[in-house]
Amino acid sequence: MAEVRKIGFLGAGLMGFGMATCLLESGIEVKVLQHRNPEPIIKLKKMGATLAARPKDVLQETDGLVSCLPNAEIVDKVAEVLVPEFKTGMFWIDTTTSKPETSKGIADRLREKGAIFADAPVTGGPAQAVEGQLASLVGCNQEDYNLVVSIIGVYSKVMRHFGEVGSGNIAKLLNNLVSQGMAILLADAFLCAELKGLDRQALYDVMSAGTVRSGTLEKMVKPYLSGNYDGSKFTIENSLKDLRYITEIMTENLPNHAGLSEYLAHRQAKQVEKGRGESFVSNLLMQEYIL
Repeated sequence: MAEVRKIGFLGAGLMGFGMATCLLESGIEVKVLQHRNPEPIIKLKKMGATLAARPKDVLQETDGLVSCLPNAEIVDKVAEVLVPEFKTGMFWIDTTTSKPETSKGIADRLREKGAIFADAPVTGGPAQAVEGQLASLVGCNQEDYNLVVSIIGVYSKVMRHFGEVGSGNIAKLLNNLVSQGMAILLADAFLCAELKGLDRQALYDVMSAGTVRSGTLEKMVKPYLSGNYDGSKFTIENSLKDLRYITEIMTENLPNHAGLSEYLAHRQAKQVEKGRGESFVSNLLMQEYIL
């Protein structure tokens, strides 16, 4: 693949904004599509990004695409519009926490056009995205990985190649099974501690000193102890989506073990039913979120 000079970017939201910022700061030209939240687009334009009027325009005169979209269903819809626009030698790096079958289907279609696809979902938050400190979980063949790794490295401090297309999606969903399970458990534990009148700072200190210590504990609970319930900037709606995706994978591969992820998804679905889908997962620490 020749030197990458210009990239189309879809999904400049909380996470995508940071990734697009890193690409611009690296000297790569970036073309973005208008987002439902105009603020990040305005900021990116001030940094030198150009604006595409329609999704299909994002690819015009670019070397490839980076996307950060809400779910697999939207990735599929975008693919219907964009795959015909790809030319030989172009690439698509999809950072969406998506389904492996979605990625495999797109990769097959792009391969017929001489283009490559890599599923490369990320871990980390908006702050890490802006700083280029994300971790990327990549799925594609080794040859394609060697071609896209320099682009992924612009916004990532850690990159791991998990295998063929779709394997990055599976690895990310497994990661989120653990992180979202822990988030719900921590919320339950600290809500119970609050209702029982326990010293929550003391409970946090003990957890931090032992095996419960984790990024989720630090991100969610430490700010909560100071009255900040927005420590984990990951929505309940996205949490539910990921838990549903991983439940499908668990049901297929470990059917007798899928009950836990199914229950966690049920818990988040109850919150979404109450209109809390756009709230952050760390809001589960609030008493009004008790089911």
